[in-house]
Amino acid sequence: MTPVEAQNVRVQRDRLRWWLSRSVVEPATEKIAFQAIELLRAAGLHGHKYAIGAVVAATALHYGKPVIILTSGEDDTAQPCGKAVRIVKS
Repeated sequence: MTPVEAQNVRVQRDRLRWWLSRSVVEPATEKIAFQAIELLRAAGLHGHKYAIGAVVAATALHYGKPVIILTSGEDDTAQPCGKAVRIVKS
């Protein structure tokens, strides 16, 4: 989901491919989806607006703590996570 979200017409295709080649792309599994749902429920948020942030957070939390997420969508990721992760604006 994050590679799709990173797509921007102002970014050269080769530059995006270069970035993606240096990233670990994890699948959005059913387990991650249900963890994301629990994060949304705990924060009292709707999946329509916060789905991607919640899935990113659930994926990061899968690796254990401490967790740092580098993102341009601070609010979309921070709200589902609460204090479970540290958000750094990119």
